[in-house]
Amino acid sequence: MKRLQMTILIVFSVLIVGCTGMEKSSDNEETTTVLPDTIAAQDEYTRSFLVSTDEVSEGHYAFKTWTEAYTMWIPVDAKLSKGFYEKREKHWERFSYAWLDNEENLSYGIFAQFEDRPDSEEVGLDHLSDYAQYEGEYSKSDDEKNVYYYGEMISEVGEEGEEKIPVYSNIGFIKHKNSDKALGILFDHRCSDWTTNCDADTQRIKDHFWELVKSVKFED
Repeated sequence: MKRLQMTILIVFSVLIVGCTGMEKSSDNEETTTVLPDTIAAQDEYTRSFLVSTDEVSEGHYAFKTWTEAYTMWIPVDAKLSKGFYEKREKHWERFSYAWLDNEENLSYGIFAQFEDRPDSEEVGLDHLSDYAQYEGEYSKSDDEKNVYYYGEMISEVGEEGEEKIPVYSNIGFIKHKNSDKALGILFDHRCSDWTTNCDADTQRIKDHFWELVKSVKFED
């Protein structure tokens, strides 16, 4: 999937909420479980990734992807794209999720790709750069468990002859120090209604990006 297609996915993701979930009891009687009134909890597919529907931090759940190689936070108003998710056994996977901030007229989307291979740092960074069409340099930092790469860019999307829509991207790559596991993250945001101005707090958005990056916990 090309970058433009991913951006369109982020822009037009449909966020659907329900009221309750149904589960079977041991005596085969149907019981109603009241779920939190959030998009992540109400969407059956997204909920299948959640560790629980208890918030681990304000406005966030913990989710564990189907490789079971790591956990990460997801905003409570985010919805995973079922059509985009793909994995290969335990060593490769990709996913995306999107959410809206109607008050601020902002749309957000995350694309992530996981690698677990001896050359995951080199290959994963190349894949991330190619996908994001990022040609800049990455800054590099680390902590006790991970090495972090960071970049940022502004791009434009839109069909030829139409007004271009600016998309602002924070780009991060996390490499686990004690294994070959690595995760690339592209975090996009833009005005939901591009005919109306939106005043994005870029520092707050960048801080949120780093909260999500630092929430990644690889299984040793």
